[in-house]
Amino acid sequence: LKKSLPHLCSAALEQGRSSWTGKLLVVPMDGSHWTGVKAVAEEMGRRGHTVIVVIPEISMRLGPGKHYITKTFPGTYGQDLIDQMIVELIREPEQSLLKSVTSMVAHLRKIINCVTSTTESMFSNQELIDFLREKNFDAVLTDPALPVGAILAYNLSVPAVYMLRGMPCGLDAAATACPDPPSYVPRFYTRNSDRMTFGERVVNVFVSMLEPLICKVTFWPFKDITFNFLQRDVSLTEILSTGAIWLMRYDFSLELPKPLMPNMQLIGGINCEIRNPLNKVRLVKF
Repeated sequence: LKKSLPHLCSAALEQGRSSWTGKLLVVPMDGSHWTGVKAVAEEMGRRGHTVIVVIPEISMRLGPGKHYITKTFPGTYGQDLIDQMIVELIREPEQSLLKSVTSMVAHLRKIINCVTSTTESMFSNQELIDFLREKNFDAVLTDPALPVGAILAYNLSVPAVYMLRGMPCGLDAAATACPDPPSYVPRFYTRNSDRMTFGERVVNVFVSMLEPLICKVTFWPFKDITFNFLQRDVSLTEILSTGAIWLMRYDFSLELPKPLMPNMQLIGGINCEIRNPLNKVRLVKF
């Protein structure tokens, strides 16, 4: 899979471009999302492409690689904040339900503030933006779960290649105009299967009606950032709809089937490491 995936990226890079340069800009999302994106960035660089990865100076897992160039920009927080968020994420103290919910909300708010602060720092760094614009990239590889890379690709007028697990509020279906009937496709929060009872379908429809509100609340902090950077009012759905190809990190062998658009490719297993084969065991008959 990791050997064939760069062919999909290369096809997306060449789509609609008369002057091929082989330059790829990578704007990753921190945490576990970085695992698959880094594998592609390394492989594309190993095959001779010029790959530049833009990351903040301080992060959880982002860092340099062997086959790509790292371009960093300063943030507004220190390593102590990152360490604190990691500790709050992994620890599970014994507390009441109300306390647990309030702690989770506070933690999510801290993460959103950190992400929006990083985005503002990147977009306000005019030297960095001018550097990226002069490079004339063929495409931007990013995870649209955080729309930083998608907004940057839109500003640079460069085709975007999205690699994602999915967007819980259904924004991926809205951006690609993909059929997503609530009577057939289970919603993320319901834990329904594709064989729903009448009651489950009613709940599924109700949740689908709430999805636009969930999207609006989730990505509300990026509204002003997008306007200030692009100098005009553009919806996130419009920005994501310009994506050249969507690399979906799941597979129907383990997931529920649902409609896909032609530019949506299933790449389930990209995060799986190649393990050594098991030793041959000799069977003894008794």
